[in-house]
Amino acid sequence: MLARSRTESSVISINSTSESGSGGVEGPSTHATPRKLRTFRSDHQLGSPSERPSTPSPSRSRVLDDVSSPPVRPSIVNTNTNVRTYAGKSRSFLVALPQSQAGSLGLASHSAALIEDSGTIHGESQEDDFDMRESYTELRERWGVDASEDDPRPVSPVRASPSPKGKGKKRKGLREEAPVKVLPYGMTNDLKSITELRSKGESRRFLDEVGYLFEGLDANGALGVRRGSALEIVTKLCDIDFARRAKTTDFLGRAWEVLREAGAGDGDKVLDSILAFYAALVARDLADLLDLASKSDFAPTLHRMLAALERTNDPLWLISTNAGSAELKAAGVSKAEVLQLDNLQRLVRKKSGLFEESDMISSRLLVSHALAAISPSAHTLSHLPALLHSLHAELHPLPSRVHAYTSGLSLFPPQGPSSYMDTPSLLHLDNCLRLLDSYLIGSWTIPPEDTSSQPASMDQFRDQENVKALVALCVSCTIIQLDKDLEEYRPVAGKCIETALRVLINLTHDDVPWCEAVLDEELSISAIMHLVVMAQRQRRLLEKRLNADEADEDIDEDASRWLDRMCLALGLLTNLVQAVPDARVAIGDYQLDFACPGKRGCIRGCRCPGRISALQCLAQVYAQHLASASELDVVVRGHMAILLGLLMDRAPGNQRILLDALPGSSDREKLGVLIQHAQDFTMFYVTLTRKMAQAQSYVHDEDLDAEEVEAEAGSGDTLATRVLRDSKGEAVARSVIAFLGRLRDQGG
Repeated sequence: MLARSRTESSVISINSTSESGSGGVEGPSTHATPRKLRTFRSDHQLGSPSERPSTPSPSRSRVLDDVSSPPVRPSIVNTNTNVRTYAGKSRSFLVALPQSQAGSLGLASHSAALIEDSGTIHGESQEDDFDMRESYTELRERWGVDASEDDPRPVSPVRASPSPKGKGKKRKGLREEAPVKVLPYGMTNDLKSITELRSKGESRRFLDEVGYLFEGLDANGALGVRRGSALEIVTKLCDIDFARRAKTTDFLGRAWEVLREAGAGDGDKVLDSILAFYAALVARDLADLLDLASKSDFAPTLHRMLAALERTNDPLWLISTNAGSAELKAAGVSKAEVLQLDNLQRLVRKKSGLFEESDMISSRLLVSHALAAISPSAHTLSHLPALLHSLHAELHPLPSRVHAYTSGLSLFPPQGPSSYMDTPSLLHLDNCLRLLDSYLIGSWTIPPEDTSSQPASMDQFRDQENVKALVALCVSCTIIQLDKDLEEYRPVAGKCIETALRVLINLTHDDVPWCEAVLDEELSISAIMHLVVMAQRQRRLLEKRLNADEADEDIDEDASRWLDRMCLALGLLTNLVQAVPDARVAIGDYQLDFACPGKRGCIRGCRCPGRISALQCLAQVYAQHLASASELDVVVRGHMAILLGLLMDRAPGNQRILLDALPGSSDREKLGVLIQHAQDFTMFYVTLTRKMAQAQSYVHDEDLDAEEVEAEAGSGDTLATRVLRDSKGEAVARSVIAFLGRLRDQGG
């Protein structure tokens, strides 16, 4: 009997009937087990919850019947702890087992016998625990382990946790949500957004993969280890795929902080150069650059580095120009650092994609490249001295190089141990001039209390012979455009001359000292007039090629750029004539050939046999624009009409030369055409200025609070007022029109 593997249903039914019917007197049964030891009931006896009787089991105090069966091995089991443990049900590691598993555990012989009246509740509770236990899948869905805010697969609604006291009871405070329809496989979009990638852990895994790089940049680590880790960071950022993954994480900001903590930007030659390269790499994406510049000491650190860099101590510049060991040693570059710096400059040139392989790489170029890409509002007035110092140092060798070129030498010396001293970096110059131009047009963040110190800084810059150097830069870029031996420098020289002219226009705008300083330079009138004539000549040649069915986007772009350069040169000439009366005489006295090729001997003054007055050259340029119906040419000839009127005002000698050179049958007709073109340009100028003022004022007022708008309106210093305040241009144009009208009436 003890060896049976299951409970007979007949015995269970008889025993159950006997207990319930006799009121506590058991029927005949062989080998009955004492009730106090009964703990398990069979599945057939328990049945489903709906089939169980709802009456409570008899009292525990009921007198037990005599036991006539043979004695069995006693089992000391506490009815209150046979399944529960020290912490109650919630902490129990003993779970209720189904009867089907009792045989495999050797408990089949006791399953039907070890049940007492009080055990009914415990048996039901244990069996309910087993029936209602949730699977791991249900628990994951319940707690949203796999949920994501961008997950395309709908999440199952959170269900109420079943109560341990009864099946189907809901926990308080939880609301049952309506079921969500799950789409079949293949009906959802598997594309993942950046947020989804982050939530799935890909960004964290990426940061874990590159964590060793940050560990190597520990400030307490060896200097060689820090340099190697920093170099590996910028090497990996040259990889497009790595850079894309880095953008989806906080790698860029974290890397900048770790590099700064490791000592980059504090004077170490290698680490400082790597930090400059890192900033230039981040500048490839303006969004990343803006984010980094707004969260760190990005701009102040780069400006401080820029102030300390010159040609004599720039490590990457010395490596790129093949400087000798003595020069490297004088700059503080050791032999061990030479190899690392050489690898770095090769990496910048060949793998970064920032510059052409033929460009001369320098640390100051990397710094200025990143600074020029930052929003102008990130710069403050405290950064201006560093910029002016770097610009002055880079412009310094240009006047001597122009003099050497006119003497028969090359514009730039051949590479050698000492060539780094006389070779300027045109790319760095262009970046610095762009920064200065953004400052001059008022784009920097300058507090009102610092406004008074602005003129002092620029006056000091003017007194350091930088005017001569800026004019020499324009001459050098013009030489590069004409010299076939310097053809590789033409793209950067073209950009550099445009930026230099913009800076000169802003410096000389309604500023007599700057205009006088420019006129005092002997190459100024020559450089401006050569540029105007050459630009017009080159543009007409390119237009002829376009009209000859040689349509090419590059040709059209080149023609547009030459037109821009000519307009900038005319603008500078207009500022000089408007501010300094002596400029009329200087221009009238200068002579050049309209077809001058710009040879070495003509740099300081044209020596061609067909020389004519500069006024006649300007009249020819104006006449060539009369036959064009292009909208741009209409603006150019209107501007030139104002310029010619300024040159004739209070200069009788210039009046006769210009009237004789202008096309037309009579002076009255010529003056009438000038007046018409000047009036058209004035109307265009006024309309354009007002539209720009309205647009900028609207954008500016959107960024201000109501109180700030009222404060600016009360002080009469709104952006629209500041833009329209410079009404001198319109006044000058109208005064020129009035003068031409009087001159026409006098001649008529």
